[in-house]
Amino acid sequence: MSTLQEALETITWLTSAYPKEAMDVIRANRDEAIPYLRAALEKALREQDELDGTYELHFYALFLLGEFQDRGAFPLIAKLAVLPEETLEHLIGGAITEGLNNILYNTYNGNLQLLKQAIWNKDADDFARAAFLSVMGQLYLDGTLSKEELQNFLRQIIYSEEEIGDYIYSEIALEICDCHILDMLPDIRRLFEDNRVDISVHGEYCDHVDAMFDYGKPYRQTLCTSPMSADTLKNWAMYEQPARERKTDQDWEKLLEKAARNLSKPEPKVKIGRNDPCPCGSGKKYKFCCLNKAPSGLDLIESASDRKKWLKEYPETGKTRQEGRLYLADYYDSEAIEIDQMIYLALHRRSGRPIWDPEPKFTENKRKRLYLTTAFEKFLEKVKKEGIQTLQEYDKKHSIHFTCAEWLDVLTDLSEESGEPELSEEVRHTMRTMNAALSH
Repeated sequence: MSTLQEALETITWLTSAYPKEAMDVIRANRDEAIPYLRAALEKALREQDELDGTYELHFYALFLLGEFQDRGAFPLIAKLAVLPEETLEHLIGGAITEGLNNILYNTYNGNLQLLKQAIWNKDADDFARAAFLSVMGQLYLDGTLSKEELQNFLRQIIYSEEEIGDYIYSEIALEICDCHILDMLPDIRRLFEDNRVDISVHGEYCDHVDAMFDYGKPYRQTLCTSPMSADTLKNWAMYEQPARERKTDQDWEKLLEKAARNLSKPEPKVKIGRNDPCPCGSGKKYKFCCLNKAPSGLDLIESASDRKKWLKEYPETGKTRQEGRLYLADYYDSEAIEIDQMIYLALHRRSGRPIWDPEPKFTENKRKRLYLTTAFEKFLEKVKKEGIQTLQEYDKKHSIHFTCAEWLDVLTDLSEESGEPELSEEVRHTMRTMNAALSH
């Protein structure tokens, strides 16, 4: 294949194998190819649902124009991306969730209004709208979009009387976390209080607090800030792939049995040397820290190593630091963090256990009650020391993952169930007293 026209003809129609040779020819003739690629998008916009299902030039055009970072194509791509859900699915299929965000970002021409209009567009596909939103977030992280501009736009949506859909609200909550805009945690809380976040999408409010301080992005693809490559398509299921060894049902059963054994296996006990770092996480040597200490009240609930495991997703407090990152210690004092960790150990979802070996309900409730009782004791000390009068005042200054009402209600129920009426009444009395102070 030697000419651009032959290469374009090759990618005009659906092929069983990825047309790498044709794509390389088009790359070698970038400037000459761009008008043809834009014309393919225009054809798709004209014909929409009537476009021949085997016509693919517009599909390849999206990825090639993204790779070429063709700013002139952005209005066409943006117009295509806000077509109704079924039409967009017919035209670009899996690209809606597997590439559209990067294509939009790499062709973005500075027209912020187009991004905003697309996000507001309730007639457009939700995943496509989320792609536009992720572009705005990446522009903020790049320093191209100001924090004020992004915050104002997101708050305009959050506090608008016009409903734009739970999926978009959920994406907005996560985008705020991905951009690490801590000032907007109250806005995320508002979305949860108004029941406008689908928790099946990105989890509960406490999960968003974790995400706010998480710089690893383990569950979400970061936008391609270097030029994207259309060759990402070659691994798609629409093309023939190299033959792989097929597993039988027995093979799969053996794999599942092995996984079950590994997950059910108790963690090996590691002998701690006197000069090893103390497992409590203090940073001191074991001999200078917990070696000769009597077991603490917390150790009667769970071992220090278990606590460390279940706090693995808990935000970094700031003992070790990297420039440009947020840490809990920058916003909350050590007492507030300690109380919050007890509540987190009690209430945060423990996803590490295999579903076929759940924690017994009695054991779970006992663990929750003991952690929350410890948190309650420290909570009472703190409100007394600081003269805090209301639960709302404490929430504003010190609550991190859960509000006072959330965890105190749980503690009340658990203490009643376990036959501890005195504790239950003390918690109720505290809540009544601090709520009454608010009314005065």
